[in-house]
Amino acid sequence: MIGLLLSLAGLWILLAAVWVAVWPLFTARDAQRTDADVERAELEAEKARLLQEIHELDLDHATGKLSEEDYRAIEARLKSRAIDVMQRLDALQPDSPSGSLKTPQIQGARRGDSEAY
Repeated sequence: MIGLLLSLAGLWILLAAVWVAVWPLFTARDAQRTDADVERAELEAEKARLLQEIHELDLDHATGKLSEEDYRAIEARLKSRAIDVMQRLDALQPDSPSGSLKTPQIQGARRGDSEAY
């Protein structure tokens, strides 16, 4: 019985030591978030919400729940807002060089250049 209690106490001490060693890794990552990161996350969430609303609007229109006039007015408003959000996202600097969507160009890679392959 005492051996079991000592084993459990040792396990708790080991878990506490691991937690103390690992805790700074989690807090350092949160501390490094900048205002740009927060803004980017908010814009990404808004973009996802707007795209979902546009999708639902299309479904409502297709099932006849909305008149053509109402559909066009709501669609224009949602798409205008989505474009604004996407432009604001594009204006933010990427987090890292790997965040760029541009594909690297291979110089000298022309059809027939065996060196490029």
